[in-house]
Amino acid sequence: MAYVKFVNKINLKIARENMGLDTLNASKMISTSKNDLILEWENGKSLPTWAQVEKLSKIYNVSELMFFSNQKLDKYKKIPDYRVGVKEGSDKDVWKLINLTIKRQEWLENKLKSEGYSPNNIQGSGKNITQPLGLADFIKEKLNIKIEEIKNISGYGSGKKVLKYLISKAEEKGIFVGKTIAHHDIEVEGMRGLFISNNYAPFIILNRKDAISAQIFSFIHELSHLFRMSESISNSLDFRISNNKINKEEVFCNRVAAELLLPNSEFDKDFYTRLDIDNLSELYKLSKIFIFYRLKDLGKIEKRIMGELEAQIVKETEENIAKSKNRISKGGDYNNNMKDSNGNLFNKIVSNSYLENKINYVEASKLLNFSVEKYD
Repeated sequence: MAYVKFVNKINLKIARENMGLDTLNASKMISTSKNDLILEWENGKSLPTWAQVEKLSKIYNVSELMFFSNQKLDKYKKIPDYRVGVKEGSDKDVWKLINLTIKRQEWLENKLKSEGYSPNNIQGSGKNITQPLGLADFIKEKLNIKIEEIKNISGYGSGKKVLKYLISKAEEKGIFVGKTIAHHDIEVEGMRGLFISNNYAPFIILNRKDAISAQIFSFIHELSHLFRMSESISNSLDFRISNNKINKEEVFCNRVAAELLLPNSEFDKDFYTRLDIDNLSELYKLSKIFIFYRLKDLGKIEKRIMGELEAQIVKETEENIAKSKNRISKGGDYNNNMKDSNGNLFNKIVSNSYLENKINYVEASKLLNFSVEKYD
């Protein structure tokens, strides 16, 4: 085995921390040895082989050269992790996604600054609003979101159309929105949404494997984080105050989403039935289980049917999740997948920079992760 003669210990540590890994978990990813090899390398007690450096480069999502360069790696900020029930050691792909997003933001910030753009004034603009309903109304006003427009969207793929409508409203205000794709390999349980702040390029990422109705909810949830300037990695849709396992910030943002997507003012009946729930789900493009819990929260479900109805809808929801567990395959058109992952606003800015000869083909294609000439 050929060992390297030198390694930049500081960069080795920063690259690992940027991925949210401890030394022991990182060691297990590159070797079957029981020793904490990464800790040994970072402390200068031993050196890796060239093969191990190559593995680390892929795991840490950095160039191999950075392990030998005197140029110091940038240390990324720690994103608050509000997820529940995540398996230990399953975060590698989430942190790869965070790395990718931050690199996009760095490029965007430099570009927008150089062209004289002002910082994004939407981000953090609702941080002093203390009630979920107040923030929900504030977001609707600032982004010009109209519930009636959502309700009027119908027909095949109406849920996707609603999500596209909401995302377009955010992009008009300089908010970047992307999605995971198959090669990110992030399950819904591992992450539903992500918000990373940046003065010029705030970014929201949604999990493409999630149901469209859940993506709609998660998007408003992450928008709430953006307006509150509270970065997050999220995986919960529960807005019930009674669930003390979920961080209070998450519950607050979930309640904002509930207030925005299903305002109390929309419900004028004293009580709602199962048929009502089915109809409301179709009208608002949200899951039946969410509709049920929202109505229950508002006291709009009769107590005599509440338990049976909840059990019925929960069972149906679990069956539907099981059926659609693997609905997003690793196939499909790569270019279209990457366009979806990058987000429309990011794709447009990079493509325009290329067409205006501000960046070359190689840089543009590297940023997009597909040939810039295939963007339309």
